[in-house]
Amino acid sequence: MSQITAQDFINFFKYYVDADHQRKAVEELYRNLDLASKSDDAKWIEMYRDAPLTPEKQAGVEHISKEQLASVWGCSADLIKDYEIVEMNKCLDMYEITTPERIRHFLSQTAHESGGGRYKKELASGEAYNNRSDLGNGPTEGPMYKGAGYIQLTGKYNYSRLSEYLNDPRVMEGVDYVAENLPFTSAGYWWMDNSMNDLIDSGADVLAVTKRVNGGTNGLADREHYYHICLEVI
Repeated sequence: MSQITAQDFINFFKYYVDADHQRKAVEELYRNLDLASKSDDAKWIEMYRDAPLTPEKQAGVEHISKEQLASVWGCSADLIKDYEIVEMNKCLDMYEITTPERIRHFLSQTAHESGGGRYKKELASGEAYNNRSDLGNGPTEGPMYKGAGYIQLTGKYNYSRLSEYLNDPRVMEGVDYVAENLPFTSAGYWWMDNSMNDLIDSGADVLAVTKRVNGGTNGLADREHYYHICLEVI
């Protein structure tokens, strides 16, 4: 019998929002705990209580404002919806993209990849991805799982990984759900999966970051342009 990892277990609580199915799952977990684990002085309870949230980790922290994102994208703030700012800031917290330099690189790369926030999903039909076993796609699944989000999540396999990580089965509805609801979050998942924070913390410049994101240097000048804007506003 396979077992979940410690990180998988942590993720259950990271995305807890008191939904009915989550509450029932926690109640089931509680019923299966041994008596020692339920004790008020159990070690895990003491450890949990001994670490209050820092201001940076409190819910609702706004790392980037609507006005800052509008400056990066080169658009009016009126064009950006409030829920988009909420989703972006949740993404920054979720993947610990919370230092100025991590944020600058993340926003400059996603700005280039999305045409300054204009494109949340791949413009092509996605039929070229049909029957791509390397992406986990069946004969007709290319359009459903074509590129979505600000660093385009592509292929049924990668959608399933994101769905599992977020514990959100609706991700498997495909491109429209991810593009509309998780454009930054899906990009942040790629960012985490490719150890981008570590790369940036090591002092990487735009060229080095671009090579990891793009696999080459396509659009380097545009990425540098967005990065310099980020330097001014973040």
